[in-house]
Amino acid sequence: MNLKADKSFSFKLFYNIFIAVFVFILFLSVFAFDIYAESGGKGFLNPVSNIVSTGADTYLNGANDVFVSGNYAYIAAMADNSMTIINVSDPKNPVFESSIKGMGTPNYLGGISKLFVVSHFCFAACSKDNSFVVIDCNDTKNPEVVAVISGSGAPNYLGGARDVFIKDNRAYVVSSADNSLSIIDVSSPQNPRMLGVVQGAGAGSYLGGASGIYVTEGHAFVASEKDNAIACYDVRNPANPVLSGFVEGAGKPGYLGGAKSIFIKDNIGYVASSKDNTLAVINTKDKSNIKTEYSITSSSIDNYLKMPQAVFVRENFVFVISQESNSLAVFDIGNPSQPKLAASLNGAGSPNFLGRPAGLFVLGKYIFVTTAGDDSLSIFETNIGIKAITDNNVSSLRKWLRIHNPYSV
Repeated sequence: MNLKADKSFSFKLFYNIFIAVFVFILFLSVFAFDIYAESGGKGFLNPVSNIVSTGADTYLNGANDVFVSGNYAYIAAMADNSMTIINVSDPKNPVFESSIKGMGTPNYLGGISKLFVVSHFCFAACSKDNSFVVIDCNDTKNPEVVAVISGSGAPNYLGGARDVFIKDNRAYVVSSADNSLSIIDVSSPQNPRMLGVVQGAGAGSYLGGASGIYVTEGHAFVASEKDNAIACYDVRNPANPVLSGFVEGAGKPGYLGGAKSIFIKDNIGYVASSKDNTLAVINTKDKSNIKTEYSITSSSIDNYLKMPQAVFVRENFVFVISQESNSLAVFDIGNPSQPKLAASLNGAGSPNFLGRPAGLFVLGKYIFVTTAGDDSLSIFETNIGIKAITDNNVSSLRKWLRIHNPYSV
């Protein structure tokens, strides 16, 4: 019996088992679980780049909204009556790609306010032309308007069209002048068809100054700026949208004064209330009894919520831009009923270019903000709410294992 060989074999077996267990645990931590930046201000926001309007060269005057799809940022430039495309394949070097503009016939992009991109089609809500516009962006250098529905009052009720949301081949458009929600079939983008409309301010409708919309689970949640309300409509029958529930009121307890924008995640709604200078958190689980559960006011977080304009939720974090404070703030919503400030930036002009921010989109580790004051697209990098592992980390891990495990191959 060779005891020396047996001991060597046992040690070798034990060592391999130890390494295998270690690698398995490390694998789980790297690939099975998301690693998030800590709250309490430990996350970072860094300006990466910006592209500023220089007139006809970029068409970013009054940049009011941004939607990122693939390698491109699609921007609603309200003052230029333009939909502008920026190549952001390299976020550190955004490049103007093209634009399409014009008030009235044939493009009907007057006062373009918000947009939503699906596949190669850009759907736009335009407040001055009272229109819903479909733009084919298959050729990003030559976008083309392929369909328009327009008109304030009956039958389309698109007066002051402010926001648009696309879900399941339907476009949901809210219009502030007509106090309305219009539902449009876009299964054939070149031939949109009006399906249904609901209209009215105050009790019974709560669509006064309808400004923002989010659609989920067969219900449309509308932020109504003049009614200081969130209205929930059952839209499963698009020809007959029905009010399911609402919550309203400026100041305590609703904090929905000037409700401007809403984003829903896991039956929780996050609302930018521009007049109350507040991020309001509402419970939407019971559609017939939605209610404000928590709120953060500007005065409680060093004034980073003066006139909030838009919200965007990613994982356990909510991103908010505020016009009067020229700021971008991020809140940890690990406990949805008690958001906590995780990071913030502010300042018009260089280096942050956050003058009167109006549009917000988050993708990967980058945050895209359009600013009506600085006439710009500003791009920021963050570690908040994303996986911390990178290919370089994985390569370093493999290298460490090869050095420290002589039995690896």
